[in-house]
Amino acid sequence: MSMTRINTNVDALMATANLNKISFQLSKTLSHLSTGLRIVSAADDPSGVGLMSTFQAQMRGTTVAIQNAEDGLSMLQVADSALTDTMDIVLRMRDVCLKANNPAVYTTAQITTMDTELTNLRAELDRRFGAITFNTKVLFSGGLSGAVIQVGADNIAALQLSITIPQMSQTNINGQTLSAINTLSFAAAAAGIDLAQSGINQLGTVQAIIGSQARELERIINALNSQEVNVAAAASRISDADMASEISEFAKQQVISMAATAMIAQANAQPQQIMKLLGIG
Repeated sequence: MSMTRINTNVDALMATANLNKISFQLSKTLSHLSTGLRIVSAADDPSGVGLMSTFQAQMRGTTVAIQNAEDGLSMLQVADSALTDTMDIVLRMRDVCLKANNPAVYTTAQITTMDTELTNLRAELDRRFGAITFNTKVLFSGGLSGAVIQVGADNIAALQLSITIPQMSQTNINGQTLSAINTLSFAAAAAGIDLAQSGINQLGTVQAIIGSQARELERIINALNSQEVNVAAAASRISDADMASEISEFAKQQVISMAATAMIAQANAQPQQIMKLLGIG
């Protein structure tokens, strides 16, 4: 600008505009440093915001899917533990039949007492199968055959695991009935040994079914945990600030801001040179 013109100080206006610009950049850098985020508002990276919304949905969905799988695993573990206790009951029934299958030693009254124990054991089987619950659901009612657990962040069939817990009672242990076991005769006691053994075998089969489903859920949980880490890493590359870079940028902007402020002072001092032409100062 010509130093002989005083109404419009172009140099001061230019320095002020530059100071305003660097102040705006400094404010953005401060927001990045204070939040640790590269994207604080949509204006920082419009396309990145779109990607982040997708990644956030995936991360949150994966977290919920892990919770779903862990809940399903807990339910199967309750069922497995209950079957272990049930196995003890059926083993006892087999023991009683073996004991009763010895009429040379025991009296008729004693064998009748053994049959009473069998009756009580059968009743306990039914009671237990009706009392084993998880979140109010009766596990061995048959209502959990083909039940679905959501094990992924999206609504697709591949991310929905179907599980099965068979219906169980003394009259149906995976197709085997124990209601006919008694010790009222030598033949009945002998047959009871085989029936109890078949029940034991079927309980083992059901435990294997539940165990294989539990193992599958464990694998799914491990895979989901890895997926959660990978999605979080991808989201971090988009949204998280590079603190070293932002600190360097902040330092540069501070220096430029101080320089711009000094230049405004210099530009404002230039018109004072006119005073010398007037013989003043």
